[in-house]
Amino acid sequence: MAEVRRRTGPNFPILFRFSQWKLQDYDAKTVETPDDLAQFVETLSDAGVDLFHVSMRRFWEPGFPGSNMTLCGWTRKLSGKPTMTVGSVTLDRAFGVGTDNYTELFRNSDGSKQDFSGTAGIERLLELFDRGEFDMVAVGRALIANPDWAKLVEQDCLSELKPYHRDLLTTLD
Repeated sequence: MAEVRRRTGPNFPILFRFSQWKLQDYDAKTVETPDDLAQFVETLSDAGVDLFHVSMRRFWEPGFPGSNMTLCGWTRKLSGKPTMTVGSVTLDRAFGVGTDNYTELFRNSDGSKQDFSGTAGIERLLELFDRGEFDMVAVGRALIANPDWAKLVEQDCLSELKPYHRDLLTTLD
């Protein structure tokens, strides 16, 4: 990272994305504790990272057991840098839903089966934004189903958001 900063100069923005989960292993963790996270983000910050893009399976979940702060919020607090959140923004449908093979993989953090009704409100996103947990929001799968996502959200037309489903990937050119 220090070499990237050296080669790009001080005015070139460097964003660093990391994930706290893996598609094949939802229990995989990049960091286990706030102390681990502090060491991780401080080292990268000192080397030149300007913004952290924090990927969670569900952006709203606590970053660590016993905390009410998201991983993005922890990252912002510990690094002093702006953060961007991502992970099921306006979605409550799990990856790959549609075959019985996947349904058992997707459970809420309390172990209950996840509701696969499709789209979700934006209230929690706004609450966490207002709380200062992140500065920006990235949208992934919701954009595949809703190329006009930003317009629909801006116009408060959340009921018009279509749910994401894996078959939409076959429509991309």
